[in-house]
Amino acid sequence: MAQPKQIDRQSQIEETMEKLTHYCLYLTKNKWDSEEITQEAVLKTLTNYPEETFPPPVSLLKKIAYHAWIDRIRKQKKEELVPEIQDETPAVRQDNEQQMEQLRKLTPKQLIVFVLKEAFHFQSAEIADLLELKESAVKALLHRGRMNIQAETMHPLVQSSWDNVKQEEFFELVELSLNKGDPADIIRILPRLFHISKPYLQTNTNPYMAAA
Repeated sequence: MAQPKQIDRQSQIEETMEKLTHYCLYLTKNKWDSEEITQEAVLKTLTNYPEETFPPPVSLLKKIAYHAWIDRIRKQKKEELVPEIQDETPAVRQDNEQQMEQLRKLTPKQLIVFVLKEAFHFQSAEIADLLELKESAVKALLHRGRMNIQAETMHPLVQSSWDNVKQEEFFELVELSLNKGDPADIIRILPRLFHISKPYLQTNTNPYMAAA
Protein backbone atom coordinates (compact mmCIF):
# COMPACT_ATOMS: atom_id res chain seq x y z
CA MET A 1 0.00 0.00 0.00
CA ALA A 2 1.35 3.40 -1.00
CA GLN A 3 2.43 5.73 1.73
CA PRO A 4 0.59 9.07 2.09
CA LYS A 5 3.68 11.02 0.99
CA GLN A 6 3.98 8.88 -2.14
CA ILE A 7 0.32 9.47 -2.95
CA ASP A 8 0.72 13.22 -2.39
CA ARG A 9 3.78 13.36 -4.63
CA GLN A 10 2.08 11.38 -7.39
CA SER A 11 -0.91 13.70 -7.26
CA GLN A 12 1.41 16.70 -7.40
CA ILE A 13 3.23 15.27 -10.43
CA GLU A 14 -0.05 14.59 -12.24
CA GLU A 15 -1.36 18.08 -11.47
CA THR A 16 1.91 19.70 -12.53
CA MET A 17 2.06 17.72 -15.79
CA GLU A 18 -1.54 18.61 -16.61
CA LYS A 19 -0.81 22.32 -16.16
CA LEU A 20 2.41 22.07 -18.17
CA THR A 21 0.67 20.20 -20.98
CA HIS A 22 -2.08 22.80 -21.22
CA TYR A 23 0.51 25.59 -21.22
CA CYS A 24 2.59 23.97 -23.98
CA LEU A 25 -0.51 23.45 -26.12
CA TYR A 26 -1.41 27.12 -25.66
CA LEU A 27 2.17 28.09 -26.49
CA THR A 28 2.66 25.99 -29.63
CA LYS A 29 -0.93 25.91 -30.91
CA ASN A 30 -0.60 22.30 -32.08
CA LYS A 31 -0.53 18.94 -30.36
CA TRP A 32 2.64 17.59 -32.01
CA ASP A 33 4.88 20.46 -30.99
CA SER A 34 3.15 20.67 -27.63
CA GLU A 35 4.04 17.09 -26.75
CA GLU A 36 7.66 17.57 -27.82
CA ILE A 37 8.10 20.79 -25.86
CA THR A 38 6.47 19.23 -22.79
CA GLN A 39 8.88 16.28 -22.95
CA GLU A 40 11.85 18.59 -23.51
CA ALA A 41 10.94 20.72 -20.48
CA VAL A 42 10.62 17.64 -18.26
CA LEU A 43 13.87 16.15 -19.59
CA LYS A 44 15.80 19.39 -18.98
CA THR A 45 14.40 19.57 -15.46
CA LEU A 46 15.35 15.98 -14.65
CA THR A 47 18.81 16.56 -16.16
CA ASN A 48 19.52 19.71 -14.17
CA TYR A 49 17.85 18.90 -10.84
CA PRO A 50 17.74 15.81 -8.61
CA GLU A 51 14.96 13.43 -9.64
CA GLU A 52 13.61 13.15 -6.09
CA THR A 53 12.78 16.87 -6.11
CA PHE A 54 10.53 16.57 -9.17
CA PRO A 55 8.20 18.26 -9.79
CA PRO A 56 9.55 21.77 -9.28
CA PRO A 57 7.16 24.76 -9.29
CA VAL A 58 5.01 24.94 -12.42
CA SER A 59 6.37 28.44 -13.08
CA LEU A 60 9.89 27.03 -13.52
CA LEU A 61 8.71 24.29 -15.90
CA LYS A 62 6.76 26.87 -17.91
CA LYS A 63 9.85 29.05 -18.23
CA ILE A 64 11.92 26.10 -19.43
CA ALA A 65 9.20 25.14 -21.93
CA TYR A 66 8.86 28.73 -23.13
CA HIS A 67 12.56 29.10 -23.85
CA ALA A 68 12.72 25.66 -25.47
CA TRP A 69 9.95 26.77 -27.83
CA ILE A 70 11.60 30.13 -28.55
CA ASP A 71 14.89 28.35 -29.23
CA ARG A 72 13.13 26.04 -31.70
CA ILE A 73 11.56 28.98 -33.52
CA ARG A 74 14.92 30.74 -33.71
CA LYS A 75 16.58 27.65 -35.17
CA GLN A 76 13.85 27.37 -37.80
CA LYS A 77 14.31 31.02 -38.77
CA LYS A 78 18.07 30.60 -38.95
CA GLU A 79 17.67 27.67 -41.34
CA GLU A 80 15.43 29.79 -43.56
CA LEU A 81 17.69 32.87 -43.48
CA VAL A 82 21.20 31.43 -43.42
CA PRO A 83 22.75 33.88 -45.97
CA GLU A 84 21.35 36.93 -44.18
CA ILE A 85 22.40 35.65 -40.79
CA GLN A 86 25.90 34.94 -42.05
CA ASP A 87 26.15 38.51 -43.38
CA GLU A 88 25.00 39.92 -40.04
CA THR A 89 27.14 37.68 -37.85
CA PRO A 90 30.04 40.16 -37.23
CA ALA A 91 27.63 42.94 -36.26
CA VAL A 92 25.59 40.65 -34.06
CA ARG A 93 28.74 39.32 -32.41
CA GLN A 94 29.97 42.85 -31.71
CA ASP A 95 26.60 43.82 -30.25
CA ASN A 96 26.63 40.75 -27.98
CA GLU A 97 30.14 41.58 -26.78
CA GLN A 98 29.08 45.13 -25.96
CA GLN A 99 26.07 43.87 -24.02
CA MET A 100 28.21 41.44 -22.02
CA GLU A 101 30.67 44.24 -21.27
CA GLN A 102 27.81 46.32 -19.86
CA LEU A 103 26.84 43.45 -17.58
CA ARG A 104 30.31 43.60 -16.00
CA LYS A 105 29.15 46.75 -14.23
CA LEU A 106 26.85 44.60 -12.05
CA THR A 107 27.40 42.72 -8.82
CA PRO A 108 26.70 38.96 -8.98
CA LYS A 109 23.25 39.35 -7.43
CA GLN A 110 22.35 42.31 -9.63
CA LEU A 111 23.48 40.31 -12.65
CA ILE A 112 21.32 37.29 -11.78
CA VAL A 113 18.23 39.42 -11.15
CA PHE A 114 18.80 41.55 -14.26
CA VAL A 115 19.27 38.56 -16.57
CA LEU A 116 16.28 36.63 -15.21
CA LYS A 117 14.09 39.72 -15.51
CA GLU A 118 15.26 41.31 -18.75
CA ALA A 119 16.47 38.34 -20.78
CA PHE A 120 14.22 35.53 -19.56
CA HIS A 121 11.18 37.66 -18.64
CA PHE A 122 10.69 36.32 -15.12
CA GLN A 123 8.26 38.29 -12.99
CA SER A 124 9.68 39.99 -9.89
CA ALA A 125 7.54 37.73 -7.68
CA GLU A 126 8.94 34.63 -9.43
CA ILE A 127 12.51 35.83 -8.95
CA ALA A 128 11.79 36.60 -5.31
CA ASP A 129 10.45 33.07 -4.85
CA LEU A 130 13.50 31.50 -6.52
CA LEU A 131 15.96 33.57 -4.50
CA GLU A 132 14.02 33.45 -1.22
CA LEU A 133 14.02 37.24 -1.10
CA LYS A 134 11.30 39.78 -0.63
CA GLU A 135 9.93 41.16 -3.87
CA SER A 136 10.98 44.63 -2.74
CA ALA A 137 14.59 43.39 -2.47
CA VAL A 138 14.45 42.00 -6.00
CA LYS A 139 13.14 45.31 -7.30
CA ALA A 140 15.90 47.16 -5.43
CA LEU A 141 18.58 44.92 -6.97
CA LEU A 142 17.07 45.43 -10.40
CA HIS A 143 16.94 49.21 -9.93
CA ARG A 144 20.55 49.41 -8.76
CA GLY A 145 21.61 47.14 -11.59
CA ARG A 146 19.98 49.34 -14.21
CA MET A 147 21.61 52.40 -12.66
CA ASN A 148 25.02 50.71 -12.76
CA ILE A 149 24.58 49.77 -16.42
CA GLN A 150 23.66 53.33 -17.34
CA ALA A 151 26.67 54.75 -15.46
CA GLU A 152 29.72 55.64 -17.53
CA THR A 153 32.10 53.98 -15.09
CA MET A 154 31.93 50.95 -12.84
CA HIS A 155 30.84 51.55 -9.26
CA PRO A 156 33.87 51.04 -6.94
CA LEU A 157 32.04 48.43 -4.83
CA VAL A 158 31.18 46.21 -7.80
CA GLN A 159 34.62 44.66 -8.23
CA SER A 160 34.92 43.74 -4.55
CA SER A 161 31.52 42.01 -4.74
CA TRP A 162 33.15 39.38 -6.99
CA ASP A 163 35.78 38.38 -4.42
CA ASN A 164 34.12 35.00 -3.69
CA VAL A 165 33.01 34.32 -7.25
CA LYS A 166 35.08 33.19 -10.23
CA GLN A 167 34.03 36.10 -12.39
CA GLU A 168 35.16 34.91 -15.84
CA GLU A 169 33.64 31.45 -15.44
CA PHE A 170 30.48 33.04 -14.08
CA PHE A 171 30.17 35.28 -17.15
CA GLU A 172 30.86 32.36 -19.46
CA LEU A 173 27.96 30.54 -17.83
CA VAL A 174 25.66 33.56 -18.19
CA GLU A 175 26.64 34.05 -21.84
CA LEU A 176 26.09 30.36 -22.54
CA SER A 177 22.63 30.49 -20.97
CA LEU A 178 21.75 33.61 -22.97
CA ASN A 179 22.91 32.00 -26.22
CA LYS A 180 20.91 28.86 -25.48
CA GLY A 181 17.88 30.88 -24.41
CA ASP A 182 17.64 28.63 -21.35
CA PRO A 183 17.99 29.90 -17.74
CA ALA A 184 18.43 26.42 -16.23
CA ASP A 185 22.23 26.69 -15.83
CA ILE A 186 21.90 30.07 -14.15
CA ILE A 187 19.22 28.83 -11.78
CA ARG A 188 21.44 25.91 -10.76
CA ILE A 189 24.07 28.24 -9.27
CA LEU A 190 21.59 30.17 -7.12
CA PRO A 191 21.96 28.09 -3.90
CA ARG A 192 25.63 29.04 -3.42
CA LEU A 193 25.16 32.68 -4.38
CA PHE A 194 21.98 33.33 -2.40
CA HIS A 195 22.21 30.57 0.27
CA ILE A 196 18.91 29.10 -0.91
CA SER A 197 17.46 26.10 0.89
CA LYS A 198 14.91 24.96 -1.70
CA PRO A 199 15.66 21.33 -2.64
CA TYR A 200 14.84 21.66 -6.36
CA LEU A 201 17.66 24.21 -6.70
CA GLN A 202 20.29 22.16 -4.90
CA THR A 203 23.20 20.63 -6.81
CA ASN A 204 26.07 18.46 -5.65
CA THR A 205 28.84 20.42 -7.34
CA ASN A 206 29.28 23.90 -8.66
CA PRO A 207 32.44 24.55 -10.69
CA TYR A 208 31.54 28.20 -11.23
CA MET A 209 31.75 29.32 -7.62
CA ALA A 210 34.87 29.54 -5.48
CA ALA A 211 35.13 27.48 -2.31
CA ALA A 212 33.52 29.11 0.69
